[in-house]
Amino acid sequence: MTENDVSIDISLDDKDWRVRVAAIRHPNATSEDIDKALNDEYWNVRETAIRHPNATKENIDKALNDEYWYVREAAIQHPNATKEHIDKALNDEYWNVRETAIRHPNATKEHIDKALEDKDWRVRITAIRNPNATKENIDKALDDENDLVIEKAKVKLNSFNS
Repeated sequence: MTENDVSIDISLDDKDWRVRVAAIRHPNATSEDIDKALNDEYWNVRETAIRHPNATKENIDKALNDEYWYVREAAIQHPNATKEHIDKALNDEYWNVRETAIRHPNATKEHIDKALEDKDWRVRITAIRNPNATKENIDKALDDENDLVIEKAKVKLNSFNS
């Protein structure tokens, strides 16, 4: 254990949440440090932890179960988020998390299909805008009940035709 590792671990136990946030931002923070920070009582420590580049798939799994939607939203933004993480986030109760999930570059045609059935029009529009959206996805969006979704689908369809 290096001196940095010891100071991160000690700082994660500090009474001041701001010290814990600073500690988990350290570039040498490990997945174990991140896991520890994901157990913190303060959501902002947990959110900062899951944004760390060293967060693992297991850390993301844990953060996607957090009680606060903004921690779950931060988790699904992580570059290490998998297709399974996107599946889970697309079932979140908060539209913000679902919308962020469908923005992920790892979202598949199947994820986009699912998002196009979302009850919230903002999620459906974001699905259309995903670079992985296929012509088949856009054709489906053209039958949406919301005029704005249909309009965005027409614009996207034009990009396929040009």
